[in-house]
Amino acid sequence: MVLELHVWGPAFSLPSIDPQCLAAIAYLAQSLPRDHWVLVAISDLTLSPTKELPALHDQSIAIGGFENIVDYLRKRSDGQWDLDRQLSAPKGRADITAFSSFLISQAHPLLDLSLYVASENYTKTRTAYSSILQWPTQYFVPPQRRTFAKARTEHLGLSSLDLDTLDEQRGSSRKAADLIPQSLRTSRPTVTGLVRYKQSNARFKLDALVDAAFKPLQQLLGEKKWMLSDERATSLDCLALGYLSLALIPELPQSWLAEGLQGRYPKLCKYVEDGVKEVFRGNVTVEHALPNSTDEHSTRIEEESETALPWRAPEQNLGSVGASILSSTLDLVPFYKRSVVTTSSIQPPHSIDTPPRWLTSTLIPPLLASAGAVAAIASYLLYSSLSTPEPEKRRLSDMGEAGAMFAGLNFGEPKKELGNSPGDGGVPVGLEVDVESAGEKRDL
Repeated sequence: MVLELHVWGPAFSLPSIDPQCLAAIAYLAQSLPRDHWVLVAISDLTLSPTKELPALHDQSIAIGGFENIVDYLRKRSDGQWDLDRQLSAPKGRADITAFSSFLISQAHPLLDLSLYVASENYTKTRTAYSSILQWPTQYFVPPQRRTFAKARTEHLGLSSLDLDTLDEQRGSSRKAADLIPQSLRTSRPTVTGLVRYKQSNARFKLDALVDAAFKPLQQLLGEKKWMLSDERATSLDCLALGYLSLALIPELPQSWLAEGLQGRYPKLCKYVEDGVKEVFRGNVTVEHALPNSTDEHSTRIEEESETALPWRAPEQNLGSVGASILSSTLDLVPFYKRSVVTTSSIQPPHSIDTPPRWLTSTLIPPLLASAGAVAAIASYLLYSSLSTPEPEKRRLSDMGEAGAMFAGLNFGEPKKELGNSPGDGGVPVGLEVDVESAGEKRDL
């Protein structure tokens, strides 16, 4: 059975726009034979057990997160697909664990600031998402991921990179300044001056964060080809390529992250450039992951894919589109909360015997939609039963005592016995009519 690796689609000439997805791609590209796995760029997070990509699918089993995928492949192949098997000494595996945790904790906030929090850079990031996401996820996913990135980096105090936040702060200060008398007011700073001042102060913090994240990695790399040896890459190298390539390669308006790497860490830059060529096998475009059969150069893409990554086009269906719309709508409901998975390091490994958790995630949206439809139909039927009009009274006998009196006369209706039945306990009622022509009285 061929394994399926589901990832965010390509961007910035890289196979994915997400560092964890890049790390998973690098791991499978170096550990598995090409005919044992396929790479699928998707935008439906309901297929992932952790509601986050990457996700590895093995028949009915789904594993989410880079570390969980590495652990699953190690157990499934009895160590044959383990890139770290050459490190027999406990110290080597301990170094991988320690530096992997360090890299995620230090480099992930930098990518959040660079790709999502910085307003000018986020414009290019949002455009990249629009080319890899299907309708309507391109309207929901980028703002949602930016919100998560702001929450993860709020403790760093670098909100000045977000021009929207600066506009809100400037509006609040303007309202407060309006309460001060005109003679006591000071000159207001312009928006351009305020942005430059705050961003210049933020640059010192950013440089310190860059040094804290990348200086230990360059010291660990030294003169070696890979982080821990010259012979073969490890899972640590896969993570390093995922994070460092997104820090160095994207061409962004605010390129402080790439400039910090190029100016002070040239060995890491060469390490990334060589690793991208060897592992990812050249530049990757959207056409590689999402081929268009009507495109003229589709044949050339297929020929190039023989030596590139094993891409496979994602399946498109109305069910996934409906689930995406419902999931995105639920995220906007105030009382609906969803757990956010930031990194795979906090997720426990998924066992082979564990039932596929993605089935539950896939069934929940249709069940909710069905329940809503049933409730709507029941409400309509109840309203119809309560609003049924009372039938009109059309018989003379239904119109009280006067109607009963006229009903006794023959107006085209058959004569009926008037009066209450003795069995009912009532008094018989009769009508006495004088007939002059006969000179006699008749009791009816």
